[in-house]
Amino acid sequence: MQASSIFKGALFLSGWAVAGWLMFMKPLEPLKIGAVGKSSGPVGKAFDQWAATPALKGSLLAFCVLDERGEPIFASPLAGTALCPASAFKTVTTAAALELLGPDYRFETILNATAPSGDGGLLHGNLILVGSGDPTLSSGDIEELAAQAVKSGLKQIDGMVLVDASAFPPRPANDHWNWGDIGNAYGAGAFGINVDHNRMMIRCEPGGREGDGVKIAGTTPPVEGIQWLNYLGTGVAGSGDRAVIYSEPYGKTVTLHGTVPAGEAGFEVSAAIPDPPALAQQLLKTALEKAGVKVLGQSVNQQGDFIPLATHRSAPLPEIIDHLHFVSDNLEAQCLFLTMGRVRQGDPAAVLKEFWESKGVAFSGLRLIDGSGLARATMIRPIDLAKINHIARKGPQGERFRQSLKPYLDGKVRAKLGAMSGVKTEVGFLILLDGRELTYALVANGLDPELDYWPVRQQLLETAREGL
Repeated sequence: MQASSIFKGALFLSGWAVAGWLMFMKPLEPLKIGAVGKSSGPVGKAFDQWAATPALKGSLLAFCVLDERGEPIFASPLAGTALCPASAFKTVTTAAALELLGPDYRFETILNATAPSGDGGLLHGNLILVGSGDPTLSSGDIEELAAQAVKSGLKQIDGMVLVDASAFPPRPANDHWNWGDIGNAYGAGAFGINVDHNRMMIRCEPGGREGDGVKIAGTTPPVEGIQWLNYLGTGVAGSGDRAVIYSEPYGKTVTLHGTVPAGEAGFEVSAAIPDPPALAQQLLKTALEKAGVKVLGQSVNQQGDFIPLATHRSAPLPEIIDHLHFVSDNLEAQCLFLTMGRVRQGDPAAVLKEFWESKGVAFSGLRLIDGSGLARATMIRPIDLAKINHIARKGPQGERFRQSLKPYLDGKVRAKLGAMSGVKTEVGFLILLDGRELTYALVANGLDPELDYWPVRQQLLETAREGL
């Protein structure tokens, strides 16, 4: 008999064997991935009871807890589904920055001359402020740079005072940030040169009665050339800041809607500075001229090496991250995100993803849009978010990373919280009754915006601590 005939006969008999097994075998239960069902164990029962709270009805809720080795002790069904993390995502950026940039990293802003100063402090060239994306650079820092240049003997600039903001891409606002966010202070774009957190305070003069008009009295810092489209009205006395502000990066028009309270002269609302590099240029030139330096603004030869006249260095990276986590600063997070891309000479999203994959995170469903979590299109599985924080805690900067997170529940929790309309999230570390520290993530999407969520969430965390 030929080998081919033997092979065909074996296939025929094995096919009948499989058919018989399928006929008489008890049917297998279908594998349910991400199905919502009852959970086991005390933490699972606590989560099920919590998730059944009427105020949470219809929301997407995910909770997971990892043990000391980073393995899941408990993971609710949606912990393996990519959800919107809001500002809890900032930990993905900050923990990576502590390792990729290092704890000694400082941003540098340098004031360069394009030619050596001649006799009598004459600079036959341009003066260029070169940024590195420092999110903490202030108006005062720019004035101090000018003072250092004057102290070095500078008296006249034949050329111009310029800025170089090329450290970051020219599009400072992410395409997925909401139009209703980017004109407000918390949604300011990340530029190669930033000033005063790219925030300006707009001074308003409301009327004495509800419905009166509102006058714009100026800004701090003073920003030149703004065209105001002012639709602000006077609100009820004591009603606070109900202004909504719209503007675009590099634009000149700022539109204001909403209300400010009656009878509060000089009431201030915060907004994004549309063009921080232009403001930096304005501040530097003004400071130099106040100090007696003449700026002729002539066209001069810019060839040759830069000659540093003054340098400003930011605080060390851990101190920036302390502030970033404490106030949930979107600009600082985005600047770290873009800086990692610049230093590693790659797309920042790819750099961040590859870093965590190299640490053992097997992402699924990840959509990495920005470094701050301001983009609702940024998505991550809660189990991956928790895993990243666990790895960061066990890494070389683990204790410093943990210290940067805010304590909650009388120090029983250290975590980074996130919030936007309908979204409340957190990731961090639980201290159990026996003193053990475990990593957790809790993500809620689709919440009623009017819900006072944080006290509700506290019940779950306290019950989980007791049940672990």
